[in-house]
Amino acid sequence: TVSDNPGPADTHRIPQTFDVRPSDPAPDQGPDELMIDWGNVPAGSIASIYWPQVQAADVIALADSAYATHMLTAADTNTISIKIHGGVSYVPIPKGAGDNFAGLLTIDLPQTVITGQEFDVLVRRISTRVVQNIIIRTEAAPSDVEATKAARRPARGRARKPVEKPEPESLGTDITVWRYVVGNFAVSIPVATAQTMLLPEENTLAILKWRLLQMSPANRWYKVLDRYISLIAARVDGLGGNSNSIQPSPTGVPVKGYRPGEKFREYEGKVLEVVYGCFGEFVGFVLDDCKALRAFRTRARGIEEVVLRACRDDLTLVVFVDEDREERIVRLMLRC
Repeated sequence: TVSDNPGPADTHRIPQTFDVRPSDPAPDQGPDELMIDWGNVPAGSIASIYWPQVQAADVIALADSAYATHMLTAADTNTISIKIHGGVSYVPIPKGAGDNFAGLLTIDLPQTVITGQEFDVLVRRISTRVVQNIIIRTEAAPSDVEATKAARRPARGRARKPVEKPEPESLGTDITVWRYVVGNFAVSIPVATAQTMLLPEENTLAILKWRLLQMSPANRWYKVLDRYISLIAARVDGLGGNSNSIQPSPTGVPVKGYRPGEKFREYEGKVLEVVYGCFGEFVGFVLDDCKALRAFRTRARGIEEVVLRACRDDLTLVVFVDEDREERIVRLMLRC
């Protein structure tokens, strides 16, 4: 997720969704933790974790009982705020036996970041296992060799009792603790400019708006996606765009960059054939758009490279042609 420079604060807010299961509900096991390594993120940055299925007060209470000090606070009912001062932060994961927790991690970078910088955050899940070991002690007794010698000595007028070893005595228990990494993910944050950020953010916003329309409000991801959309909309506005004009679409925003008044048609599908002439020269390709097979004639070497890549990697190819002259390809787009 890219940060702007300089830009308003909304374009420095980095959102990242993530999924995590609750901690083991067993009473003898402590909660798992998120160990967040902030890497080179500037001190003074603010992070937050939005967990709509979790009460922020419960997380703070776990942190109070587990840590001598911590930088966690409750920003709202379901959001934990973290002040970043470098190093590592720990966030306990509440116990539960139900669905995974849908989450949204956001990082607010300061205005001092510079284009070309890149920040990397590593989030690990740490699990703890506690095992009790029983400690056994026995009273001092003759060694096995001494016991054997005693048993072999000749009796002097009376029978000797066999040497008996005392019963072991339990002194209590010893506790062994294991801490280990269960899983992890990383967040990469390059710093760029509004010119390079706007179109990808608009595409993301259009797709997320469409995705939310397909989702039931009862879905555990619904509230996360709704907040995620609000953050992306604010980023689009801060980059100079208009988030209200972005319509829901599974394919992103319409392609820009055509001449005023230019009209075009769009065909989307898989490349079925790449066609060459009798001398091996590229002469066109055939696209299967699920409705029909459409043949396009062209000798442009640049188009050949794109079409071959779509064919080789099984990518979806979108072909834009002039509405008045369909033989004229005005733009190609690969959907990855």
